[in-house]
Amino acid sequence: MLDHREYVITAAGHNIAVVEYGDPQGRPMLALHGWLDNAASFYAIGEHLKGVRLIALDLIGHGRSDHRPAEMPYHIWDNVADIHAAMQALELEKADFVGHSMGASITMLFAATFPEKVDQLLLIEGLGPLAYEVDELPSLLADAIVKRNKMASRNLKPYATFEEAVEARMKGRWPVTREASEALLERGLTKTNKGYVWSNDPKLLLPSLVRFSPEQIRSFLQAVKSKAIVIIGNDGVGDSIIHRWLDDVDNLEVVTLEGGHHLHLDMSVAKQLANRLNDWVV
Repeated sequence: MLDHREYVITAAGHNIAVVEYGDPQGRPMLALHGWLDNAASFYAIGEHLKGVRLIALDLIGHGRSDHRPAEMPYHIWDNVADIHAAMQALELEKADFVGHSMGASITMLFAATFPEKVDQLLLIEGLGPLAYEVDELPSLLADAIVKRNKMASRNLKPYATFEEAVEARMKGRWPVTREASEALLERGLTKTNKGYVWSNDPKLLLPSLVRFSPEQIRSFLQAVKSKAIVIIGNDGVGDSIIHRWLDDVDNLEVVTLEGGHHLHLDMSVAKQLANRLNDWVV
């Protein structure tokens, strides 16, 4: 993988792992990865940056960052507080943001909550978070509780070799190339005496007990003041995750590119996205 800088900050009571790409003195941009990924999600973009300091975080529960306490579930809004604390630890008053999938949703929520801390947004295959319809909340809560109880005692089988894990990630729900899989798993696996296991907190796989309703999500979308670019892969998740929200954001540019949900890990697309970020440098 290309030259990069790794370190750990303490924020919101947790150790958060950081990977920086680009110019250490460049324009600061925070990068937030998707669910079950990690900061290496931005290595391909990092190869083409000029005058940009891309600060990619391992979100809490992911990669090499701390996990939340055993009794604490994962809610997307908790990441907003984490990012606020991370900016304080990084001594950043304001930054651009790049987000992929879940990271794009967190970016949007943060931009709506703290508009004075956000300049421009590049949102890749994501915009609003997953929603629970209001009239289905009781049944969805019941279903989530039952599923969580069933899953609580389940242990994931370790991979015998690193290569076996790489192959599995390449063939996952959202396939990636071998190079991308190796980059993600370099941060995403832990070697034990039983084999290779995911570094991510297993609780991330549990169904959410509660999520924002569509009405609540729209209140955040309509509060976003930053100029935003939304990148949609022509074989990605646009219909279900992105398109329903496009009319709720002002000053929004929508760009459709060739690729799937992880299109930013394709080198040709990564170069296009990096050029977008480079254009923000003044």
